[in-house]
Amino acid sequence: TQNPELGTRNFMRILQVCSATRMGGGERHVADLTRALIERGHELHLAVRPRCALREALRGLPVTWHEMGLRNAMDLLSVQELRAIIRTREIEVLHAHVARDYVICGLTAMRSPVRFFITRHHFNPIKSNPLYLRAIADVRRLIAVSESVSRELVNAFPTLAERVTVIPNWVDVRDCGRLSRADARQKLGLTQPLAIAIIGQITPLKRQDLFLHAAAQLIKRHGLTQAEFVIAGEVQSHDGEYSGELRLLIRDLRISSQVRFTGQVENLPSVLAAFDIVAAPSDNEAFSLALAEAMAAGCAVIASRAGGMAEIVEENLTGLLIAPGDKTALAAGLHQLIEDRELRGRLGEAAQASVRERFERERVIDRIEMLYLEP
Repeated sequence: TQNPELGTRNFMRILQVCSATRMGGGERHVADLTRALIERGHELHLAVRPRCALREALRGLPVTWHEMGLRNAMDLLSVQELRAIIRTREIEVLHAHVARDYVICGLTAMRSPVRFFITRHHFNPIKSNPLYLRAIADVRRLIAVSESVSRELVNAFPTLAERVTVIPNWVDVRDCGRLSRADARQKLGLTQPLAIAIIGQITPLKRQDLFLHAAAQLIKRHGLTQAEFVIAGEVQSHDGEYSGELRLLIRDLRISSQVRFTGQVENLPSVLAAFDIVAAPSDNEAFSLALAEAMAAGCAVIASRAGGMAEIVEENLTGLLIAPGDKTALAAGLHQLIEDRELRGRLGEAAQASVRERFERERVIDRIEMLYLEP
């Protein structure tokens, strides 16, 4: 349904560019933005590399695919191909989502009527220089997914500060916690009264090791035997060594009977009601979609006071916050939530209401669509 604030025109030809080949948080964003824009009547084109995981995620949808190299920031052949697509397909909006694509798309947009946008999904600073700035000089808006990311963009491109705008990632609240607690627990095979989870790609940044150390403290010092500690997420090939280290750590801490790896869970948001507590002790995150989805499902959460996570969680109102890397504080916070069922319920209810108000899918995508339509 068209939002009246968007005016009467409800059709654009939009080219999303995403050179990533695997599905991470940013790629999930691109996939769902594409779905939403198709739902709203727009014509969607995607420029991707061969074997891109987005193809499978968007299978069956009316997307026009354009495969090309997108090898690095100075891939001039890809610039030529993008220019040809924009010219022949009469593309009106060009939107880049991966750092290596920013310059490629900026060069493509030079001396072109196409409206050029960038979304920054990562918390790492951008190493800018005068040539980089010149390449993206025609950008209409630099969209940051959190205030912390916005600050990094302003630091990198101070002359473009007025074009930086914060639009967070969104949550499809219809999916989060869609299955009942009993059905979700059955689907995941959970049997203990309490389920405490950490969700996301298994990688050092997410600090599954910290989660395991906290679990060991709870089991050994507080006698927590009727709980399962769930590590939900897939392992990429480059993180195989870290995954092996985690399994050795579980053995050394002697907690293997209470720790479960689920691997990648299909439609994970739908089963989030299975978890009583979700921990997000990452060293940093630009946004943390997993954290927001857990909150939308009514889970009590504890997260690092870092990056976008500190913006998502209101301390002691919608969740608990700890210093990054503090395994003692993580164990103490988890123990507090485990012992105080009323606190878990209160935080979970407030978290659910907060996410529905701030990150609801249609409201957030309205804001992106309105940027596309700006004169």
